[in-house]
Amino acid sequence: MKKLILAATLGLVAIFCAPAQAANDSASVTVTINLTSKCVFGTVAPVVFAYTSFQAALATATGGTFNMKCTNTMPYKMGFTNAPTPAVSDAVTDDAVNLAYTLGLSATTGTGSGVDQAYSVSGSMALGQAGTCLTAACTNAAATNKVRTLYVVY
Repeated sequence: MKKLILAATLGLVAIFCAPAQAANDSASVTVTINLTSKCVFGTVAPVVFAYTSFQAALATATGGTFNMKCTNTMPYKMGFTNAPTPAVSDAVTDDAVNLAYTLGLSATTGTGSGVDQAYSVSGSMALGQAGTCLTAACTNAAATNKVRTLYVVY
C-alpha cells in the first residue's frame, strides 16, 4: 500500500510540476499607404518698383520673396502659366500707370525636400518710359492687371 501511495504521490507531483505549454501563432499585416503629393506656396511678398518718368537706368524691383514646400524628392516647375512647362517670365504693361515691366523667378525648377525652400520673384523695368500720371506722383492702385499669378506644376 505504501508503494501505491508513493506512486500516486509521485504521479501527482509530476502532473503539477510539468512545464506549461502555451500555444503560439502569428499573422502578417499588410499596410497600404496612398500618398498624394503636394506643393504649397508660402506668402509671396509684394514686388515693388520705384520709377521716375524717363529714368536713365533700368529699374529693378524689391520684395517678391516666398517659400515653396513640396513632398520630399518630388520634382517641380514654377512659372507664370499653368502649363507642363510654365513660362519663366511675365511681361506686363501696367494699365494704370502705363509702365512696362518683366517679372522672373530666382529659379524655375526644384526638388521637394519636405521643408520650405526660399525663392523670389524678380522684376525689371526698362529705362526711358514716360508712364501716365495726372499728378506729381502716382501709384498703380487702380490697375486691373497688377496681381500676377505664379503656378507650380508637379
